[in-house]
Amino acid sequence: MDFSKILNQVLNVAQEQVKNTMSGNSTLDKVTKAGGGAAAIGILSMIFGRNGGAGLAKLGSLAALGSLAYQAYQKYQSQQAVAPVPEEHFAQAQQDASASQVILQAMIAAAAADGAITDAEKQAILAEVGDNAEVQQWVQQEMAQPASVADIARQVGNNPALAAQVYLAARVVCADLERKEIVFLAELAQALGLDDQLVEELEKQAGF
Repeated sequence: MDFSKILNQVLNVAQEQVKNTMSGNSTLDKVTKAGGGAAAIGILSMIFGRNGGAGLAKLGSLAALGSLAYQAYQKYQSQQAVAPVPEEHFAQAQQDASASQVILQAMIAAAAADGAITDAEKQAILAEVGDNAEVQQWVQQEMAQPASVADIARQVGNNPALAAQVYLAARVVCADLERKEIVFLAELAQALGLDDQLVEELEKQAGF
């Protein structure tokens, strides 16, 4: 499964969806022509439906996500006694399917953080994912049991560039913070080993 392609489509379709909403056309199925595959539409419909994921339009693509995370890390690193991380490390998710997968998992977990996804929502989302059995199975699994912050952190490992991108993507999904989302993000930042100063810079880059 090409997680990098799916994630890029999710971010691209989110950007197109916001443009269409601003022009008075707010239906997700009208943005499939923007290059978003069925899997991207299905995942995005869940994020929009649960948390108003229009904030994803700030990202637009994996390259933009990496760039924003790198800018945040640069500002953080200039103020703290931490080793710099090369810019190319922030482009990892564009070539690494496992990196894209954990970013997607974090986004879905963030979308589900405010409460359980109902059976009706699951059916609606799966109907939009398309006929690819592998994608159907993966999305269904992630909706039924979203990745825990511990599992997300385990997959990220000791990779500060990926940790910053994972948090940034999750934060943008949780645009309107409620108590459960605040708890989720705090636990995610702690599990990823992100200190308060870096989290603050990532929040700024996300526009919060």
